[in-house]
Amino acid sequence: MLCMKRFSIPNKSSSIGSFIPSFTFSVVSSKLTMPKGKQRKVEEEESTRKGTPKIDLISSLPDSLLCHILSFLPTRCAMATSVLARRWRHLWKDLLALDLDNSKHSPYYLPGGTHRFIAFVNAVFAQRKALRVEKLRLACDIPRGEKKTIKTWIRTVVGPHLQEMYLDLSFACNEFGDRHIKLPEEVLTSASLESLVLKGHVFLTVYDGFVDLPSLKNLELDLNYVDPDFVLLGCPVLENLKLTLHESFPLNASQPPEIYMPVSLKRLTLIQDDDIEEDINDIEDLVIDTPLLEYLSITLWARCLQVSISNYPNMVEAHLDIDQDKEQVGWMLELLKALRQTKLLDLKLSTMECLLVAPAFELPEFSRLLNLELEIPYFNSGFLIKLLHNCHMLQVLTLHNREKVSTVEPEEPNCWTLPMKDPDCVISHLKIFEFKGYQDSADEHAFVAYLLERGPILKTMKIHAHRSLGLKYKHRIRQELSTIPRSSKTCKLKVT
Repeated sequence: MLCMKRFSIPNKSSSIGSFIPSFTFSVVSSKLTMPKGKQRKVEEEESTRKGTPKIDLISSLPDSLLCHILSFLPTRCAMATSVLARRWRHLWKDLLALDLDNSKHSPYYLPGGTHRFIAFVNAVFAQRKALRVEKLRLACDIPRGEKKTIKTWIRTVVGPHLQEMYLDLSFACNEFGDRHIKLPEEVLTSASLESLVLKGHVFLTVYDGFVDLPSLKNLELDLNYVDPDFVLLGCPVLENLKLTLHESFPLNASQPPEIYMPVSLKRLTLIQDDDIEEDINDIEDLVIDTPLLEYLSITLWARCLQVSISNYPNMVEAHLDIDQDKEQVGWMLELLKALRQTKLLDLKLSTMECLLVAPAFELPEFSRLLNLELEIPYFNSGFLIKLLHNCHMLQVLTLHNREKVSTVEPEEPNCWTLPMKDPDCVISHLKIFEFKGYQDSADEHAFVAYLLERGPILKTMKIHAHRSLGLKYKHRIRQELSTIPRSSKTCKLKVT
């Protein structure tokens, strides 16, 4: 029987133990309150009843498997297991994965300044026995004069066995001067690297030299400055890309950037950072010629002067938060057509504002669409019915009326008109309808009543009244909607 007791590691700056977090182990069991003799007898009876002897399963595992289990822990926690028993003393030194996180939001943040973390990591590398590293996660502030140390750590782990690298590097708030750090060339020419994440509030220089990442499948770039097109050209088999554009993109304002997405992409997330106070420069060319794409998420308000789009027959999920001038809205309509095979479509407020003020256009038919989420600047039942006619298989519809926060106003009040033909999805597929920000306008009320009366397989309808409406008004809405006859006998109506 393993007896667990409370202990803590003394804080000695001269030893590796000073970096190990204190732990409290406890066993909550009624057996601990029994006399030792009675407790032993109970345990023997349980063992006999179960018919199996007691086995210390952890101790029976090979070192390689224990190291694999420890690799899922932050390195400081893995090191802390060295005090459990003699066998555990040096296990952590054979880990093939290093998780070195000293970001201020981390629960394992080392107090006492970044220099203490530098000493800790140096001690880790000095005592390791394993000759290779397969995974590295490094998140920290870079203190003054330690850029060479950081690059030395990175060079130490780069090798033919490195598969994943996560770097989140920032300079301390009070650090001034050169805020550039050059990524070692070995990282950008690694033949074994499959996942690379580069984040931080620094200008991480990656544009010198040659990028060749033949095995890279996952890439995330979230830096104050990076030339994404330069990096993407060296990723021939990339499948997952998350790219965040900051205010300093591009660094050379005289030359509008061009972004060419790799043809092999299956997942693409393109984000323009919310902290940008002014518009970033126009994007000269945005090429998303990626026929294998299955997931797409775009948050963008920089003007795209020229956009190349292919069809996406494998699309499963698409989220669009795009704000463009009237002159550039045409490529958004082309993008909607390319997404006609998606199963989930999420159109955010800025996208809907563009579509509602765009010149007359023909909506594409979404033949496989099952889930539709719309953030609308104002309620327009005519547009919604027209859209539903083109979503034959739709099962889930979610509306969020953001009229109070939108700057777009309808040219004239919308009036409900009963459609001459019911949309196919309403009468045969729609199961769930949710309305957020419901203001109980005549148009809204008529649309909700229409779905209740014409939706024979509708199972759930949730109405979330606008927060400005009081409890009495919400109660009245509930009463009025409850009196509407329902085509579905199993439909549950909930008003909050």
